Amino acid sequence: MKHNSHNKTNLRTELLLRRRTLDKDMIAAQSDNMAKHLFAWPYYQQAKVIMSFLSMFDEPQMVKIIEGSWSQGKTVCVPHMRKEFGVMDAAVIDNWNTLVKGRFNLLVPDPENLTIMNPELIDLIIVPGVGFDRSGNRLGMGAGYYDRFIPQAPQAILIGAIWSSHIIESIPHKDYDMPVHFLLNEDEIIKCDTING
Repeated sequence: MKHNSHNKTNLRTELLLRRRTLDKDMIAAQSDNMAKHLFAWPYYQQAKVIMSFLSMFDEPQMVKIIEGSWSQGKTVCVPHMRKEFGVMDAAVIDNWNTLVKGRFNLLVPDPENLTIMNPELIDLIIVPGVGFDRSGNRLGMGAGYYDRFIPQAPQAILIGAIWSSHIIESIPHKDYDMPVHFLLNEDEIIKCDTING
């Protein structure tokens, strides 16, 4: 048990370090590619309510995806972290002005003016991660926000947004970890070989 979480910590550190060395221009170009793949994907095209995330500088950038979704009349939600650790809601945003600077200078939904989406109405969730494997197992930041949120949206299609350099052989996981169904990287969309127990 201990061994497993220790592995996860080491793996997380290694992948985060690898991510910080990515070139800015490459991040921009590869994020554009991701948006193109997503916009052409039938599951995305059919989705009315999508949940994205607000990227850190070294993550796949979601700006084009969010703006493209607005222009197609989709409802876009992003995570709103509650005060209690590890718990989040899906907050609807309909333009960039609905965001404010939060902790670490990152943009967040304005806590004074939230519209919370019922998770059961979300069609597609774009899930961030530090790493994924091809079975859809995810290595997150370790706080468990998505692990707690995803079971509230059992109908949603889950797609992990990840640099291909961060798709690794195998990620330690437990039975309650929720794998994603697909991976979106700069080259393609991959269907995960999730084994439904």
